[in-house]
Amino acid sequence: MARRGYMLKLRTKLFLTMLFLSYFLFLFFQQSFEMQAQHDTMAQLQQEISQVQYENEVLSRRIEHTKSKEYIEQMARDKLGWVKEGETIFIEKND
Repeated sequence: MARRGYMLKLRTKLFLTMLFLSYFLFLFFQQSFEMQAQHDTMAQLQQEISQVQYENEVLSRRIEHTKSKEYIEQMARDKLGWVKEGETIFIEKND
């Protein structure tokens, strides 16, 4: 009888140990997948940050360019039709 009780205890201990290990393996893989998903999200966000920084740089250069004398003169000529003193303006006639 003692032998049978010992086997039940051993099987119970083995079952509980396997259950315990299975639970921790499940948690490990779940966390691993979650970390990979977060890593992918971080990589995507980093790429978006780089893109926005590049666009910001382009806009900053464009703003600086609009402050230049050459840009102001070009816009006055294009938008307002201004000419420099001594220049002759030619106007095309559309038929």
